[in-house]
Amino acid sequence: MKKSFVFLLIGVLVILGLTGLFVFKGKQQKREYKIPGLEESSKEKEELKSKESDFKIIPGIGFKKETWLEYKLEGYGVSLMGGKETPRIFKALVKLISLPIGGKEYIGIEMDSDELMGGMILAMVFNKETGESLYLAKFKGMPTQCLKEKIMEGFVGGLPDIAFSNENLEKEYKVNLSEWNFVGEEEITLESGKKIKVAKFKKEGVMENEKIINELWLSGYVPIYFVMFKEKIGTQQRSIMLTNFGMDGGLPNFTDTDLKACEEILGLPGFSPKSQFPGFPSEEVKMFCKTNADCACGVDKETGKCAFGNKKYIDTSKQCPDFCSGIAGNLIIKCVNNRCTPVPIR
Repeated sequence: MKKSFVFLLIGVLVILGLTGLFVFKGKQQKREYKIPGLEESSKEKEELKSKESDFKIIPGIGFKKETWLEYKLEGYGVSLMGGKETPRIFKALVKLISLPIGGKEYIGIEMDSDELMGGMILAMVFNKETGESLYLAKFKGMPTQCLKEKIMEGFVGGLPDIAFSNENLEKEYKVNLSEWNFVGEEEITLESGKKIKVAKFKKEGVMENEKIINELWLSGYVPIYFVMFKEKIGTQQRSIMLTNFGMDGGLPNFTDTDLKACEEILGLPGFSPKSQFPGFPSEEVKMFCKTNADCACGVDKETGKCAFGNKKYIDTSKQCPDFCSGIAGNLIIKCVNNRCTPVPIR
């Protein structure tokens, strides 16, 4: 039996996407247990105390626009050197961003990597007033995509959901202790030389008769809390490690032109799709699909660049392996919300 990691994205960063990867989970609200006009009994108070003890609370800095983090990823894909497969090592940049979409502010996380999925930028943003989430993906040489649903389950390429959610933007983070075992706290030194205090967690399980060990490090000293995630399945291992971070200068890569893709799906007035090449179909038409059979990946018949979309406009005789199927061969192009979209193979 071939051993391989199970890829869930974020979910898109990407990014990041990263939807992935690498995805916005609903914010866990603080529970209110008081009943107007009634006084809680001692038994009720003990039950409430027990419920609160199910979580490890980590205070943090909350959302701060333009903060950034750099991560090193190992084991997410392989390189062929001298005929031998070796785990790939590459970097990804994560930013906290604010985007004006339809006259409203959407805040969230963007992931940018030149090496993940052949180069892509993935963002997952939401509006605090409405709670609506949007997922943007920007591939090199391709039109920006914006969806209301997750672009990729588990963010991108198996990156953990716990690292990229709207809860990461709050001023405290709650770790479910029924899922993760709290190991302890320790001061560590990042690759950049910065020292931070981390809370360490661990969990173990079994999948297809192979032991799974996950380790997670979180810190309230850094944006989005996320410091390290390590997964070991049998003898195979992959990890994401924070190497550096900063509190300013992390500007978003998505432009006003990119955001028009979101105006389209939100049905905002004033949006009029225009063809980038006069006389040829618009990019929106190239992406349109009704079923999975309508989608293909290869190169764009107009531009000759690696592309996915409606098979009418794709030359499948010329393939771009990393672009079409992902570095680890975990992607497939499917029809999602009438748009051809890369999704993980389950």
